[in-house]
Amino acid sequence: MFRKLCIGVMLVFIASLAPQGSYQVQAALFKEFSVSDEKKLAKEFEILVKSRLPLIEDPEIKFYVRSVVDRILKKVPPQPFSFETNVIYSPILNAFATPGGYVCVFTGLLINLEDEDSLAGILSHEIAHVTQRHIASRIDRSKYLSIGTLAALVGAALAGGGEGSGAILTGGMAASQAAMLSYGREDESDADKFGLQYMVKAGYNPKGMAKAFTVLQTKALGIGSDFPTYLSTHPNINARIATSNAFIRTLLKDIQNRKSDNQHFLRAKAIAVAYYADPRFADNYFAKKQNFLDYVGLGVLANKRNQIKEAEQYLLKAVSLAPQDTLSNRELGRFYFETGNFIKAKQYLEKALSLNAKEYMAAFFYARTLDAENNVFAAQKEYEKVLKYAPEDGEVLNFYGRVLGRQGKVFEGYSQLALAEIYQNNQDKALFWIKKAKELAKTDLQKKELQKITKILEERQKYWK
Repeated sequence: MFRKLCIGVMLVFIASLAPQGSYQVQAALFKEFSVSDEKKLAKEFEILVKSRLPLIEDPEIKFYVRSVVDRILKKVPPQPFSFETNVIYSPILNAFATPGGYVCVFTGLLINLEDEDSLAGILSHEIAHVTQRHIASRIDRSKYLSIGTLAALVGAALAGGGEGSGAILTGGMAASQAAMLSYGREDESDADKFGLQYMVKAGYNPKGMAKAFTVLQTKALGIGSDFPTYLSTHPNINARIATSNAFIRTLLKDIQNRKSDNQHFLRAKAIAVAYYADPRFADNYFAKKQNFLDYVGLGVLANKRNQIKEAEQYLLKAVSLAPQDTLSNRELGRFYFETGNFIKAKQYLEKALSLNAKEYMAAFFYARTLDAENNVFAAQKEYEKVLKYAPEDGEVLNFYGRVLGRQGKVFEGYSQLALAEIYQNNQDKALFWIKKAKELAKTDLQKKELQKITKILEERQKYWK
């Protein structure tokens, strides 16, 4: 859980995302691309993403992004499917939403935007693509329907475009088919129009959409054509900014001058910058030392550089500035755990949890502290609390399985270790633990549990090389 991944600039091409083997169905079999088909493809793409890309499980980031999506959705007409939201660890300045409502935001986007209105602008635009069924209608008109086709479509948002990358992105698809499954100018205009309406109804300042596009356009200028950005797959940006601004000028002044509360945005951005941004960017971002978030960020950066004394000083300063804040206490408690001071770790982690019982990162490190003290029964309960919020986190499942094993619950331990490896996309290790569990499976309940785990493995195997 919350591992410090080092992946550099991640160019996600469909050649690496597309599933192995054929998964193609003629559209004629459906008569039309129905909402039910849309849901199935959204679920399949969710499995594909989780099988290939690193997801962020920090509640400060994940819950925040989900809250913005949920706020927008409350003002969207009723939809026939549930939206799922995740955050992907990548420097790419991007976000996307698939047919069926699977929404993903990249940490690169969160790190580079300046306020919540801007994030809401991007998300409202993406949600509008889903509600207006732009891609679904294009798939419906295409000759073939396949997961590979859908992946190629969304891959344009994942990996960027450009004249030189089309063949790679489409993974060998015919040019006409790729063109059929790309956003057209009319789709973009439609998504802007409905997205702006959703923003206004949700209480955001609609200027955020144009502001987000402008910020990303500026950022993209110094990146180079090989670095994928949101704008590379959302063309005609200058004209669209002008159209958006023209629409905004027709609104009441009260709407045009809305002020948003950026408190939660800045918390999520601070954690994203501290743990996932380029260190030079992070140093500059936190250098102002204006509030406790800056000291949290400086503490995290110092700890990552093994500057233990400096890290402790910064994090203690953060707690002194915000003694009743969950995040400041959580990060200081995490620091003390990582440096082996379990007494102080428990003190601050317990404080964090008393302030917010749903802070499952604090609960994770609290569980690990209990685990390190060999208090296995208490640790088990804490791991189970974490898994209620992050049931597919491989690192949590790994520690949980080992705690169960140390209590003599060997089958249960092996089962959780198998799940841990599946969710960390380690096929060989997953098969090893499944075999160990199978040797101990005696009851019908145990055999049923093993069948469930095997099914999860099979869902992911088709996306592993």
